[in-house]
Amino acid sequence: MRGPHQYDGGVSTGGAALDSNARSPLSPGTRVDVRNRYQGTWARGFEVAECTEDGYRIRRLSDGSVLGELFSRDDVRRQRNRQGFWWH
Repeated sequence: MRGPHQYDGGVSTGGAALDSNARSPLSPGTRVDVRNRYQGTWARGFEVAECTEDGYRIRRLSDGSVLGELFSRDDVRRQRNRQGFWWH
């Protein structure tokens, strides 16, 4: 049984969600990790530029470029802090 606050894919729902797969949308400016479409690994250094009905438009932080393709909600998560290794 879950407590009063759920943690769902990097986004806290603040309580019980009607749909266990539902996630709160990420706001523009939120730093995110983006799933590499070829390897399935997560890449850092991005933020949400725009949230649309069809997905997220992503900005690369290193040069401020907005990437051309929309990313689905499954391919974007809140940036996670690196932990567990002395060099992170």
